[in-house]
Amino acid sequence: MGAVVLLILTALVIAGAGVFHAFTKNQQINVARVLQRIENRVSQHRLDITNLEVRLEEQLNPILLNDRLIQMSSDLRSIPLEAVESIPLESAYGATRAPMPQQSPTRRLGATPSLVELDSL
Repeated sequence: MGAVVLLILTALVIAGAGVFHAFTKNQQINVARVLQRIENRVSQHRLDITNLEVRLEEQLNPILLNDRLIQMSSDLRSIPLEAVESIPLESAYGATRAPMPQQSPTRRLGATPSLVELDSL
């Protein structure tokens, strides 16, 4: 009688181990699928970021930007170099710093209109 009970318990343990193995294997497959979807999304986002950076560089190209402004008949106009003023920076203690080194004319072309006295134009 004891051998039969031991045999039945052994069969139940082996069957439970088989079910547990199938369950864990199924979970591994599900996790692998989720990881693959996430990796696909990440690679798609990287591709989208690269495409957006390329489009942004195209939008910020000065030559193409100037052409688009001309096509749009924009009222924007070039700022003459003599209209750009150099404003010294002040430290937190109120003392003025040494004047900033002069930039080349090609660097000064990027001055913003807020630094220019528009009445003098």
